[in-house]
Amino acid sequence: MRNKTEVIIIAGMPASGKSTVAKKLGEAFGYPILEKDDLKEALFDTVGFECYAEKRRLDTAAAAVLLRAADAMLNAGTSIIIVNNFRTDMQEAVQAMLDSHQCNCVTVFFSGDADVFFERYVARDLAHARHLGHIVQEHYPPHPGDNVDYAMTREEFAEKFEKLGMADFRIRGRRIEVDATHPELIDCPGLIHDIKNAFLEMEQQE
Repeated sequence: MRNKTEVIIIAGMPASGKSTVAKKLGEAFGYPILEKDDLKEALFDTVGFECYAEKRRLDTAAAAVLLRAADAMLNAGTSIIIVNNFRTDMQEAVQAMLDSHQCNCVTVFFSGDADVFFERYVARDLAHARHLGHIVQEHYPPHPGDNVDYAMTREEFAEKFEKLGMADFRIRGRRIEVDATHPELIDCPGLIHDIKNAFLEMEQQE
């Protein structure tokens, strides 16, 4: 029995495989997963957007709801996994939430070759491998006759993700770096072992 609730934060660049690994960690630890993209998709389907600025506001709203939901679950003593490509401007709010609950936290940070992540991001969108609201830029639901294919440029990828600090997010506590350039090479059993050991060490230090 753990003395404190535990939080696993999975952060890093888009298209780095965070969601896939999160599912495996959820199965291994038995913790519920809170993922911002799930919240955004609910907002896309219930609110929608009529311009890119509105789409960005839904992203901001989803991030706020993510932290509110995490806070509520920690209040109930529930250990959780949080998945998001956190920007550096969210570090303070995330840290404050964790500090308020005095929980033990391990950050699993997905790093690697940004050019590879960009190529994977574009290929995923062109294949319509995720919710259409993530792909279209101006209207959701799409208007009649809208082109629902969108290939982001490398410059846009840098502007929307890298320059916002998603590759630099850092909070206090244990941090495990994962090279996600080749997601098929990620050692999930080893990662699970390292996270469990990190939590155990934190418990022993208290």
